Amino acid sequence: MRKVLLILDGIVAKEFVATLTHKHFDKNSYIFVSLDKELLPAHSKHNETYQFDPCSSHRLKEILTPQITDCYIITDQVQERAIIYTIIRKFSKNIQIHLLGKIPLDEEDNHLIMINEAAFLSAKLFENFPNTPRIAKNIGLQEGEIMQVNVPFGSPYAYRPFSIIKQKKWKIAAIYRSNELILPKYSTTILPNDSLLLVGDPTTLWDIYCRIKEEVGQFPTPFGKDIVLYIDMLHCQYLDSCIQQTLWLFNKFKNKRLYLCFFNANSFEKLESLKNNPALNKDNIAWGVEFYENSLIKIIQKDKKVKNIGLILLESSLLKKYQTFLFSLGIPLLKLNNTALDSLKTSVVIIPKNTEEAEKISSVVFDFSTQIGLQIKLYDFDPDGNYHKEAINYYEHTAKIFDKKIEILRSNTINPIFWLNREKQILQILPLKNTKKSIWSSLTDAESLSIKLSNIPQLFIPLSI
Repeated sequence: MRKVLLILDGIVAKEFVATLTHKHFDKNSYIFVSLDKELLPAHSKHNETYQFDPCSSHRLKEILTPQITDCYIITDQVQERAIIYTIIRKFSKNIQIHLLGKIPLDEEDNHLIMINEAAFLSAKLFENFPNTPRIAKNIGLQEGEIMQVNVPFGSPYAYRPFSIIKQKKWKIAAIYRSNELILPKYSTTILPNDSLLLVGDPTTLWDIYCRIKEEVGQFPTPFGKDIVLYIDMLHCQYLDSCIQQTLWLFNKFKNKRLYLCFFNANSFEKLESLKNNPALNKDNIAWGVEFYENSLIKIIQKDKKVKNIGLILLESSLLKKYQTFLFSLGIPLLKLNNTALDSLKTSVVIIPKNTEEAEKISSVVFDFSTQIGLQIKLYDFDPDGNYHKEAINYYEHTAKIFDKKIEILRSNTINPIFWLNREKQILQILPLKNTKKSIWSSLTDAESLSIKLSNIPQLFIPLSI
């Protein structure tokens, strides 16, 4: 749940508050500020109300807290807009601000959206102008098959390449970014604050809308909905443990499907125990034995044609054997070992050299960790002491959106691999990249080296295909 600050004055603010309190009041936590008492709704569990002049720096600073994620400045007083904006921006550079009207800026602000009243009203009037194209609501079937959705910070769709988003019965037709139209390509990455023009089945679009706006409980969306465990029965060291861990994890997710695929079967006793396992006999769980194929590559290639795979689970030895192929799929991978998932306490992210990669996996880090009840720990290593401030700031901002605490550790002496080996009850989350590195890079890069660790579970999140 987001915490939203609303600075209110004028007729537009009055209409906005009326709409908010009647239709969307239970979606967030609100702080209302206005000098006009009539603009302040009745106090409730969802809101705080303050009657004072928001241009008063002293009074406004008293109510500003790190938990505020969004701010709406709705006032018809031009000079007041700039004053209020300056006060809030001095407090935090990360609060997402929506401002009615325009103000002069000394520097670019990627967390500010200014709404031009004249341009907006003109566009509304132009919708009814003769002999001109109409907006989406007036074309097509008018049943909701065309929809425009804004991507918020913390959305599972933020920082996702267009190529990995499974679009069945719907398509992303266009992306609006910074007042520009983008026709998405295979390599286009969706960013926070992008506005997506969606076309497809109306029912499906409403489902996609909820997924885009949802902040917790969506993983493995948008990669897919099906979770698949692959077990090589001939070489698996922890058969029962892998099944138990998979079932435990699956019960933490919602509205998903689970498939268990066993191949290289070598024991009728094991197959009989699977058949008699009541935990595998549920409507949203299916399992089977592959008798005709013993290559994981061919099995997954066949499964991809009939399954919407969003997460693959497998034992560490299987990942090691097929790593090149698995990393090329662009599907999240969870490496299992004999460490029970229900015994874990913390998910760990080693901040990579390319800090954008840490930001791109952040929504999954928070979503996955929240769903299975893990604390989040960031390990920032730099021998020169030049730590990754921007990436840490991004995680701290995202933590406010997810209402989750994070622990930050910095070191210029303890190598991340040594640190990982020393930690207990952890799961590492790291970017999955289909890139070929030199031998020297593979021997010195912390991510490449950590992949070889077999003593901790690891979740690999794709950046692109």
